[in-house]
Amino acid sequence: MRTFSFLIVVTFAPLLSAQIASPPASTLSVSQDPVASRSLTDLSPVLNFRDVGGPAGLNTIPHSSPERRYIVETMGGGGIALLDCDNDGKLDIAVVNDSTIERFLAGGDPMITLYRQDGGGGDLHFSDVTASAGLTTRGWGMGIAVGDYDNDGLPDLYVTGYGHNVLYRNLGGCKFEDVTERAGVKAGGFSTGAAWADYDRDGHIDLFVARYVHTDLHSLPAPDPRVEGYRSVILQMPDQMEGETDFLFRNRGDRTFEDVSRKAGVDNAGKLHGMAVVWGDFDGDGWPDLYVTNDGGTNYLFHNNGDGTFGENGILSGTATGAHGEIYGNMAADFGDFNHDGRLDLVTTRYSRQPASLYRNDQSIFTDVAAEYGVMQPTIAPVKWGVGFGDFDNDGWPDLLIANGNFSSQMDKLETEVKFREPLQLFRNIGGRRFEEIADKAGLNNGPLQSRRGTAFGDIDNDGNLDFVVFNAAGPPSLFLNQTRNANHRVLFRLVGTKSNRMGIGSRVTVSTGTMEQLDEVRGGGSYNSSNDTRLHFGLGQAATMSKVEVLWPSGRKQEFLNVPADAIYEINEERGLHKLMSLPAPSK
Repeated sequence: MRTFSFLIVVTFAPLLSAQIASPPASTLSVSQDPVASRSLTDLSPVLNFRDVGGPAGLNTIPHSSPERRYIVETMGGGGIALLDCDNDGKLDIAVVNDSTIERFLAGGDPMITLYRQDGGGGDLHFSDVTASAGLTTRGWGMGIAVGDYDNDGLPDLYVTGYGHNVLYRNLGGCKFEDVTERAGVKAGGFSTGAAWADYDRDGHIDLFVARYVHTDLHSLPAPDPRVEGYRSVILQMPDQMEGETDFLFRNRGDRTFEDVSRKAGVDNAGKLHGMAVVWGDFDGDGWPDLYVTNDGGTNYLFHNNGDGTFGENGILSGTATGAHGEIYGNMAADFGDFNHDGRLDLVTTRYSRQPASLYRNDQSIFTDVAAEYGVMQPTIAPVKWGVGFGDFDNDGWPDLLIANGNFSSQMDKLETEVKFREPLQLFRNIGGRRFEEIADKAGLNNGPLQSRRGTAFGDIDNDGNLDFVVFNAAGPPSLFLNQTRNANHRVLFRLVGTKSNRMGIGSRVTVSTGTMEQLDEVRGGGSYNSSNDTRLHFGLGQAATMSKVEVLWPSGRKQEFLNVPADAIYEINEERGLHKLMSLPAPSK
């Protein structure tokens, strides 16, 4: 996160810092009288967000400090997730818990906090149920990945951390048990990002875990009174530290896992400093591929060969470095089709003075188009962490959110460094042609600024607008409720696998309206060490009916549904097909 150099000779000083055959598609006509689409979208209203975290009950204070000097402190925490832990149709929030060196050496803190949504009568409210949920394993939390590893219909939690990780099996009713040792996924070391995917398509989700550097909290360097600037406040430099290997755990289908990292070719033998993880089928061959960001090194893009192994294509694909070959301090990433060409594009965030990359998928290679699309210049200065594509105005074009914040409040002493607490950035997608930064106009920076980390997107109040939560260093999370009012239609899909994994992770959904076609995939982790709601949200612009909804499941099964009305939450079952769960409020006129 703190260094960059050019891959081509010149090196700058550190800134310190195989497709399978598919069964025949099934077709279902939901309505024989589709409503014709009007104009593409309603662009006039400005987006409108309000942080309701405090009033909604997100008030648990983590045992951490903004004054961070050592590497585990500057990297501590960051992960946040949206999930429905009791299957009541309402999203709950899990937040990774930061700690301090003193507290960790004394036994640590519970590695996550769980907020259960318990409001009624239109009131949005959450209660901290961590203790009663059984989430009591102590340590120093970093990231969180949500997935149903045992296919019992309940979301399980994998939490990464310094020293050890923990796998929580959901017992129902938001009750969990620590099954880490039994499952064989403890990992150890300094784990950061993690994400679930069924890489071998056997119906059981597997787990990838990235790791960062080797550090011993019992042997930390003392401050050096002779140094100045950055090194006077941050006492460990990751570019001077040995990295650690990464893990790919294959799910055996019996609630245990085996380490296949080396056999699969994703073990990070060079020990680059792993940060964030996201899976996505970037070439559309039906097999999930893997992208791993590395701090101060080239990023990995692992192409799934379909035989249990991967080929590393980061440099050849153009996604390993910056636009001109720069090696940056990379943070987080997300896949999304921002220009509606039917291919997953990629966004990557980085440290200060290093612009984000917006990689357009041009089939054989990716092209960094951040400059021409208006993303590069505004993202140079901030220290950028969580990132994600999401259609916040329901116009059918995925927007881009970036969470910012420096490593330590000690940085505020240095005139040349950006502040610990920095504004959020929201880039509105203008018809797939460019992005416009509108965070202030949208109200995202109206309140006190925070030092942000991971982000998680989802429709928290089930009104059809995409909301998000964000991790705040040394404080409770923020919950930004999307209160935008416009005439655009929208839809959400909850996928339930039968032959495929139960949560449908890796499934690809394509939605057509007559004026546009858009796609997304169900993922089990992303952004900066976080997890979105696994329900897929699509804005539909002025289209009140989807002419076609296509689903490609990891099993290879294809489904097609015709003339599906908008403004509803649907369940798509791999065997039984489409079922309406609830209607959404009518769009504003």
